[in-house]
Amino acid sequence: MDKFLNKSVIVVSAALAAAAFSPVAGAKEVKIIVTATAPGPVTYVAMTTTKFIPEVDKRLAATGKDFKIKWVKAYAQAVAKAYEQFEAVEANIAQMGLIVKNFEESKLALEQYATMVPFSGETDEQIISIDSNIRKKVPGMNEVYLRNGQTFLVSGVSPMYDLFTTFPVKSIDDIKGKKIGVSGVLGQFFRGTGAVVVTSAMTESYTSIRSGVYDGYPISIGLSFPFKTYEAAKFYTPTHFGVSTGTAMTVNTEVWNSFPRYVQDIFRDVAVEWPVWQVAADRKKLAKFSGIMKKKGVKFGSISHKERLRWANAMPNISLEWAKRQDAKGLPGSAVLAAYFDELKRVNAKGLRDWSKE
Repeated sequence: MDKFLNKSVIVVSAALAAAAFSPVAGAKEVKIIVTATAPGPVTYVAMTTTKFIPEVDKRLAATGKDFKIKWVKAYAQAVAKAYEQFEAVEANIAQMGLIVKNFEESKLALEQYATMVPFSGETDEQIISIDSNIRKKVPGMNEVYLRNGQTFLVSGVSPMYDLFTTFPVKSIDDIKGKKIGVSGVLGQFFRGTGAVVVTSAMTESYTSIRSGVYDGYPISIGLSFPFKTYEAAKFYTPTHFGVSTGTAMTVNTEVWNSFPRYVQDIFRDVAVEWPVWQVAADRKKLAKFSGIMKKKGVKFGSISHKERLRWANAMPNISLEWAKRQDAKGLPGSAVLAAYFDELKRVNAKGLRDWSKE
């Protein structure tokens, strides 16, 4: 088990795991614990509760076969902390995981590809097909999950990352010397800017900004609302760092292999809709949350195209650096990056910088 899983997590989880799924032939009902860092209202979790689970249950019932699932929704770090979710599924403490990829920079290194190409210009709808096509071209993307005891089903969509701060941002110069909290690899956005990066998690952003640990956080409007980041950081700047496939839905492989084939097919078929549901839900939330934030005093600013271009060009080429690091570890980093660049051309994305050039 990963070193991050502490004793308290193991004790709490053991009680749940004891009653959890065990592959028993002819079982009429199985229990699946679904683990997530975020609380229920956050989109990728909400779409699991309100869309994925009911649709799986509906299709299972329609088969007329004797297979039912008792779902246990262990959200908001109920069985594992933010950086422990992946290991919890691997260890079968939870049977299904809603994994935040940015928290797994080491084990899910290849999954960071979109974050490593900031200001890339694709839409949230386009990233769904882009991610699917890259996986077809580079099988190693999914194989890493198997090596960590779980089966990958689908990527979720993280909406456009922007910037919430305690001060106005109109220029790259405004963040020089400022402390910016980031989740995992998102710190790459600030290389070359002079900002001071502080590793943190979205769940801590409100408290940490309020207490002065850092002065801002890159986060979408949709995520800033449930985590209350906007209540501490009253200046919103649409930097448009880019959309990403920031989450993944996985199932413990031992559990997965115990499913009848028709159950596996239902899970895979329904999982395809998971990111689509997320995009639709986030689009509805955008106007609503923006309106509430403005009423509560958030200042909606702007940053010019010229300044965004200056920001992109101030950064080292984090894309090629990343690919070379993965290649050196024996991972197909350059292959993933090349596939991503091909996909960006396919959808005619208008990026600010050609990251494929040295």
